Formats: sequence, C-alpha cells, structure tokens
Amino acid sequence: MNDALPSQTASRIFKPRPSSGWLSLVLLPIPFIALGLWFLLLGDPRMPLLVRLFNGIVCTGIGLPLLILAFWFPGMRYVLGPGELILRYGPVLTYRIPLSGIIRVRRRNLAISLWSSMRLPGLALFKVPYSDVGTVRMCATSASRHILLIETEDAVYGLTPADEEGFVAELKSRMGV
Repeated sequence: MNDALPSQTASRIFKPRPSSGWLSLVLLPIPFIALGLWFLLLGDPRMPLLVRLFNGIVCTGIGLPLLILAFWFPGMRYVLGPGELILRYGPVLTYRIPLSGIIRVRRRNLAISLWSSMRLPGLALFKVPYSDVGTVRMCATSASRHILLIETEDAVYGLTPADEEGFVAELKSRMGV
C-alpha cells in the first residue's frame, strides 16, 4: 500500500503567465525569410550564384528557427513531478531540477545585461545573462519582470507561472517546507 499523498506522487502541470511573446517570434523572422527568399528566387542575376545562395540560406536559416519556436510557444509548461521540477519549451528546452537540490525560491525583477541571448519582448529562453544575478536558465514569458527564480547549487532558473501562489505552495509542499 502506498502511503504517499496523491499530490506528492502525481505530476501537476502549471502553465506560464500569458504573454504576446509568440508575436515577437512570428514578426521578427519575416524580414529574414523575405530577404532569404529574395536572394534565392529573385536576386540580381549579376550577383554570383554562390553569393545569392549563401545569403539566401543564411537569412532563411535565421528566420525559420524563430518561426519553429513560435509554433512551440503554447506548449511551454512547468511540471511538478515526484521529486523533480521540469521546465519545458517544446523539444528544444528541458530543464530537470531535483526538488532536493532547490536552495531558494524568490521573485525578482531582473536587470538586463547588454549581452546577446534568446530574450524578446514576452519571452526568455535558454541561458540569459543578467547584470544583477548572473546567468539564469530561462523558460519564461517575460524577460525581466516578476521572474520566479529557483536557485540550486549549480544554477539559477527563471520561470513565470500563471498561478504563482499555487505553484510556490505546491512546490514547497513537495519539498517538505
């Protein structure tokens, strides 16, 4: 017989805060893809073919991955499972955080650094450098405002659950805090 509480054995899925980050992922690649197609299909015939192909492939190669990321936007989720927290964004981003390794949970507004990263209005993914807390592994629908930070010995994770109070309560319950 299993004496564990159902809430501690069953996984619970939390959605991120709503945002228009998907719009950034749709609008940003349009000029790249348009320019890439122009080079590939309509480019100046006086331009060497290899130059047109290179430019077309590079421009399209920048735009298409962003469109693919936009497709996965609705699937962003935070899964509290038995013994771990999983932050997921499609098949390209999965962070597994053992609950036993969590040192601190806090909410912060982050100071954006000038270094390049996957950070757009309404979306922050992968490792993002911040000037006040260092590198944060982001899976969030905000780049800097009202970020819930999960700190472990090895890394800091940033997320934006829609039901932040419910998420934190469930997380602490599963951690035994």
